[in-house]
Amino acid sequence: MLKRIMLLLLLLLPLSAQAALDLTGVSMTASVNKTSLTLEDELVLTVTVDGATGDFMPQLPSLPSFNVYARSTAKQINNFHAISTFEYIMVPRFAGKAVIGPITLTYGNKTYKTEPITVTVYRASAAPKDTTKKSAASSPSPVAARRAAPAQAPADMPLLERNLYNMAARNGDKTYFMVAAVNNDTPYVNQTVTLGVRFYFARPFMDNAPYNEPTISNLFMELISTSEGRQTIDNKTYGYIERRYAISGVTAGPAQTGGASVRYIPAGNLTNLSVFDRMFAAVSQEEETVKSNSVDLTIRSTPQEGKPKSFYGAVGSGYTISASVDREEVEAGEAVNLTVKVNGSGNLKPTSDLKLPQIPGFKIYDVAATSGAVPSNGELKSYKIFKTVMVPLSSGSYTIPALEWSYFDPSAKQYRTLRTKPLNIEVTPSSKTDTGFDFGAHSDLGGGFRQLGRDIRYLKSDIADATLTFLVKIAHLPWLNYLFIALLGLSGVFALMDKQTLAGRRSLAKTRQLLKNANTEEQISEALSAYIQVRYGVHTASLPLRDISAALEKHGCSAELVKRFEALWQRLNAARFAPVDMQGEGTTELARQATELIKAMDKGGRA
Repeated sequence: MLKRIMLLLLLLLPLSAQAALDLTGVSMTASVNKTSLTLEDELVLTVTVDGATGDFMPQLPSLPSFNVYARSTAKQINNFHAISTFEYIMVPRFAGKAVIGPITLTYGNKTYKTEPITVTVYRASAAPKDTTKKSAASSPSPVAARRAAPAQAPADMPLLERNLYNMAARNGDKTYFMVAAVNNDTPYVNQTVTLGVRFYFARPFMDNAPYNEPTISNLFMELISTSEGRQTIDNKTYGYIERRYAISGVTAGPAQTGGASVRYIPAGNLTNLSVFDRMFAAVSQEEETVKSNSVDLTIRSTPQEGKPKSFYGAVGSGYTISASVDREEVEAGEAVNLTVKVNGSGNLKPTSDLKLPQIPGFKIYDVAATSGAVPSNGELKSYKIFKTVMVPLSSGSYTIPALEWSYFDPSAKQYRTLRTKPLNIEVTPSSKTDTGFDFGAHSDLGGGFRQLGRDIRYLKSDIADATLTFLVKIAHLPWLNYLFIALLGLSGVFALMDKQTLAGRRSLAKTRQLLKNANTEEQISEALSAYIQVRYGVHTASLPLRDISAALEKHGCSAELVKRFEALWQRLNAARFAPVDMQGEGTTELARQATELIKAMDKGGRA
């Protein structure tokens, strides 16, 4: 017997080793920090391998258009899930379009490949030369000439890179400076715009240089990438550190990004100093601050003409939608999970939730939505997932119809509608005996009637009649009945009033305590939402601001309080989605404003 068990284990050992190399769930992606750059810039190629463990290395394709001179590797394991990241810094060699071919990885007898990436390399234009002859007295100085005619970026370069390049060229007489620009200053609400901020330096600086994010007004903002590059201005080579952000307008009207800033200590020229002097040279330097320019934007509303009912606020292009159920066969009365996914380039976080139509034969619960964003090739790709539970009420064959979801395409200036594929669900009669009737499993009796079952036949008895004689006599006194009904009504009114008052007081006290202990803007929003729900019966979850305001007005909140709520709600949302200090207002100040607002609502609002 023991020999048989050992033989069985020896036979299963190769199968166990093979199962350990099961690569289900392993994936590899590649992205670059920008798709447009000059010959002086650097390109960062990032390769991410998800789900693989051990020692391995992706294989880069032939890259004749680039010189690869740096590489870094980072590996993380969270809950036995491994993610490996490989970064390559590359310098372009030639101007024009360059293709980074598929990157391959051989792991566990399988080969994985990434999609090709195309980038455009531009040759920066030199400063225009003045060929006219001028007298020595009238000709400007060399410095003035360089300021009057700085080097210009190529006209076919993308707008953001061109703006940053040209703005930097006009600051070439400075050693340290910052510039900021966007690729679109008149976007639509929820349309993603790229903001670029660059810190230029012609001399080194100490490593500890704190960076302050740009402030925002009427905008959402998320960091996309950080990269480095070079630019030659007036024959002087500058290095720069660039941060790119995805920003989008909250409401129609003016918007602004304030200046970002860097506090740095110049390292100076230490080549001619002794070793002892170099140790204390940096200490003698004073800290300096440089700040970028602010950027003004005008946010536009999407047109009302042609707006479909399935438009929930998304603006962008290249969106996709899909729908799925967790199972296609189910018994009557059991739950089916429906999932709808939307992916695209716009900001999907503030958009409204998908509204499902009524589907005959199903009970449908409220939709729960989650959203997020992932940087990809210098852009921000966002997603939104809608999930709901559907319970079939009877057996039969059902079809979930195609669901519609629309977005506004700013390049075409028109609305586009996406549709999911219909989903088929087969519902069988319930096998449980205590779940009630299966309405689709009973025969038709004709005339539009169906037999669902037999009603309960109650038994009557007169045993208790003799014992109820006294109660029957009292029941025949009309004035006593009227008095009892009046007392019962008054007690109900007083109980309801006391319950409402007590609930309001408890809600106000609880909200004040939550705001007092709030450490983040999200905690402030949750406390304010809880108070609004109890005080006015308005649920703020997954509702756009205009719908919340309309519901507050409908429930009796004054116009002045609604305006105060809208202003505070926008600041809280912007602070939650962007890691910045909104116009100098910190968490404590926002909590104080929320406390004052609920005090005013408690006094002047009415439910």
